Amino acid sequence: MTPESNVEKVRRALSSGPEGLLALLDDDVEWDYVGAFPESATYHGPDAVQRFFAQWVGAFDDFGLEAEEFIDGGDHVLLRLRQWGRGKATGAPVENRMWQVFTFREGRILHCRGYPEKAEALRAAGLEPA
Repeated sequence: MTPESNVEKVRRALSSGPEGLLALLDDDVEWDYVGAFPESATYHGPDAVQRFFAQWVGAFDDFGLEAEEFIDGGDHVLLRLRQWGRGKATGAPVENRMWQVFTFREGRILHCRGYPEKAEALRAAGLEPA
């Protein structure tokens, strides 16, 4: 039996929503959104990432996410992620797309960072833009 690729792990995890990703986190995970959002925030450890997810998702009604594209970079998985929802406080619809780079160690997510552009994500993963 062939071992499951990191891309397949992320694809399977995302089908379960944020909870699926939480199950893949390494104990030493660092979740870094610097570069994808105006505010800078880094979360250390699975508990901190879980609190971040709860706060992020909790701000929306009808929250959803979908991976639109995957790139296999070996120990790095790049994905274009679409997120959407309706703000609980305002009722305003919100949608965004970003690139995320997941770095794996021994089959677990050790680091995640968001990027607004594909070229930035490719460079961060040590891959050249096509």
